Amino acid sequence: MKEEAIKKINKIGKISNIFALICKILVGMGLLFLLAGTVACFVIPESLIKLGMNTGVDVTVDLNSIEQTISNEDVEVLKKDMEDDEEDPVEVTVDNNVLCFKGADEKLMLTMRDVACLFLVLALSMMMTMVTLCFISALCKAFRDCETPFEDNVIKKMQNFAYSLIPWALISTVTQSVSNSLMANKLSLTFSVDIGVIVVVLVVFLLVHIFKYGAVLQQESDETL
Repeated sequence: MKEEAIKKINKIGKISNIFALICKILVGMGLLFLLAGTVACFVIPESLIKLGMNTGVDVTVDLNSIEQTISNEDVEVLKKDMEDDEEDPVEVTVDNNVLCFKGADEKLMLTMRDVACLFLVLALSMMMTMVTLCFISALCKAFRDCETPFEDNVIKKMQNFAYSLIPWALISTVTQSVSNSLMANKLSLTFSVDIGVIVVVLVVFLLVHIFKYGAVLQQESDETL
């Protein structure tokens, strides 16, 4: 029974390691593409190519489909609330009980430098992904080659994997903040902590301590025998 369980653990470790290797190859290809794109965008003169996008959004709400009507008074109140918004004014029109909301069209222009910075931020995120995948691969190899899941090598690799996740708690929010700043054409950096990542890190550290306790129990059992 014990030998069969170890064989299953080794098999899962082997399959997981192959999957991690495939992920590393894909991430590596994406990283090379982003780095090449970053270099190319920095080399190209900034004024040579500019990317323009319209950020306006149109929304239509057909009240007839839900058999509802809107009074003229409600329409006037809605227009006043949405059209008087200084930051994001929205034009409101009504035709045959169909509400139309038209956001202000804003032209977003990105230069090659902006695209290069965006590529660079994505490349940094890819690098962190590659580092984490390397630790995952090392953990999978430890499970693949172990004679027991409570070996020191397995526990050490699991602990290293937990440490590799800690930077994600901050990096994920920073990269998103930088990307949003570039898309909005204004610098607005915010620093926060990703609670989800923190929870995952704590769970992995909890598993590490569980495995350490299991190793102690196994050592006591072997000494007793």
